[in-house]
Amino acid sequence: MTPEISHLRRTIADRLRAVGSDPAFRLSLTLFAVLRVVVSLWAALVLAVTQAPTSPDDILRPYQGIEPVTGGLAGLLLGVWQRFDALWYLRIAELGYSPNDGSMVYFPLYPLLIRIVGKVMLSNYLVAALIVSSLAYVGALFCLYKLTERQFGRASARRSTTYLAIFPTAFFFLAPYTESLFLLFTLAAFLCASGKRWWLAGAMGFLASLTRLQGVVLLAPLLYMYLRDRRFRLSQLGPELLAILAIPGGALLFLAYQDLVLSSAPLTGIYQAQLHAQFVWPWDNILAVVQKILSLEGTFINVLNLGMLAVFVAMTILSIRDLPREYGIYMALTLFVLLLRRTTLQPLVSMSRYVLVLFPAFLLWGHWGRNPRVQRLIIYPSVALLLYLSGQFAMWGWVA
Repeated sequence: MTPEISHLRRTIADRLRAVGSDPAFRLSLTLFAVLRVVVSLWAALVLAVTQAPTSPDDILRPYQGIEPVTGGLAGLLLGVWQRFDALWYLRIAELGYSPNDGSMVYFPLYPLLIRIVGKVMLSNYLVAALIVSSLAYVGALFCLYKLTERQFGRASARRSTTYLAIFPTAFFFLAPYTESLFLLFTLAAFLCASGKRWWLAGAMGFLASLTRLQGVVLLAPLLYMYLRDRRFRLSQLGPELLAILAIPGGALLFLAYQDLVLSSAPLTGIYQAQLHAQFVWPWDNILAVVQKILSLEGTFINVLNLGMLAVFVAMTILSIRDLPREYGIYMALTLFVLLLRRTTLQPLVSMSRYVLVLFPAFLLWGHWGRNPRVQRLIIYPSVALLLYLSGQFAMWGWVA
């Protein structure tokens, strides 16, 4: 063995030991492991006890042509994650996009990663999707810990990371959904920008916008951080600005692929035709959900979505007041974008899931959680709703 190879091996071993001893990594891995086991077993128990139907149904249980995993241990522990949008990502990973089936509203990076890992897993795309989501989940928790630690210290970082892990809809981080991957890139972008690693921050933002359309929002807070670092002087701008300006490029690249390669309809047209969604002003969306709740058609999920919106609007205001300005910019713009889409049956559709990426709220909650009463106010309802909503999800109940 040459001295160079020996030195490289020692360097890698030292870095692995450093990562393994990092409290942020240990907590992130522990939270992931506990939540993966608890939620999976809970969902399996709910499905086994209720004996809810899992056979394909074009309306109630649309498998999108994906073979359902049913029966035995695999059905309880793996098949339970084959729900709703997860099946779209699995279909895209396996079969690719089609301009006429509604798949074009799902951005490509997550299904691409599933396809790559799936090839290694002998075309088991469900297992591949769970692996990708799990790794991204650990990474997102790690980045949140680091951001909170910089802002409020280690104790607050432990709390904020825990609060995110047990949030009522946090089981979507474990599912074949984009939440964990998108949040990882978003947090990594902020983390890199706070360390003035602008090229890497821009790359993370680019990947975020290739994961979900909302990723383009990262342009505003990261551009603000860059300009502030340059004291808002044109003479101080450097080539790193190009990395920040390239953040929307991921979304633009996918939209160009839709138009030039697949010749699909515009994204707004696909939303309206395939998903029965329309773009409205935020106040129209809020008014629609209030009217639905007051009517006989209102459901608990409508109330939950409206309640989540109210909480995170308040947290946006407090983020603007109590955190560095870039966090408030991110919160306000993201919420505004999320409020622009309304479906026929579900005003504020999936709001309780979408707010998972509004991480500045968790920074503040981690800071406030030093008060035991506040901590109990966060933990008890979160755990109760997490169990209820994940159980509903297992039974093919629409929760987000």
